[in-house]
Amino acid sequence: MGSYADRRDTRRIIVGPEFGISFTLKGHGYRDVRITNLSTGGCFALVGARDARLFERGAVLESLVLLHPELPKAPILAAVSYVLGGRPAAEPLEMVGIGVQFLGIEDAARAALDAWVGAASVAQQG
Repeated sequence: MGSYADRRDTRRIIVGPEFGISFTLKGHGYRDVRITNLSTGGCFALVGARDARLFERGAVLESLVLLHPELPKAPILAAVSYVLGGRPAAEPLEMVGIGVQFLGIEDAARAALDAWVGAASVAQQG
């Protein structure tokens, strides 16, 4: 796993339960996956522990879409940057946390996401 600085390269906004993502991983479609924070560089998602083995570091998430009416809908190419929980020796968890890094996003969608993150950052500080 990389250092904390490697993972946190952009400002992250804590988001509520109305935020989610959908994507395809290794031929499996995932819909309405809850995210807990979001930035222009990625997000943190919660997946069921039974699927944790598919979410190894570096796994590619194809056609990722941000599921919230205020966010851009352009598909994003992303990858798993780290996994929290789900270790075989650990106590079984219901959910596993997945750090997601956005690798490819259209310029217009990145600009819209950047604007949303900037406005949300001001609102959260406010």
